[in-house]
Amino acid sequence: MFRLATVDDFLNVESSNFKGSTYKNLAYPLGCSMSELDAALGEGDFVVFNEDRKVGFIRIKAMFEGIAYLDIHLLSDSAGDDIQAVMNWLGEHYELGKYYIQLLPSELREIECLTRLGFSEEARLKEQLFVEGAYHDLLMMGSEDKRV
Repeated sequence: MFRLATVDDFLNVESSNFKGSTYKNLAYPLGCSMSELDAALGEGDFVVFNEDRKVGFIRIKAMFEGIAYLDIHLLSDSAGDDIQAVMNWLGEHYELGKYYIQLLPSELREIECLTRLGFSEEARLKEQLFVEGAYHDLLMMGSEDKRV
């Protein structure tokens, strides 16, 4: 189950859950005001539920010519089916056949979930992002291309 995210979805999420996450604009848990978070949320931010609890967030960064670029942040190890449901819905409504997601190597929960969903590492940009006082690699994970 999933729906568009609202500011309230981020209120009870601990800021440590987003430490070192590549998920963009999760500003409220990291210390900015609720109005700044509200301005950052858009039509492409989804909160994902498993039964009645939040298991993650997905942001649509860009979509064009059958490709979607997403940001994902998981709060649970059991979010795979729920993430797949969002991608299936996006594929049906926007005729998408390929998904790309950028992650830090330390985002193991997300990497393991995406690997179970058939994603693989397609690129690694060395020392690309400055996070928590150090440069880190940026992984580009891609799904199987169903456009061909």
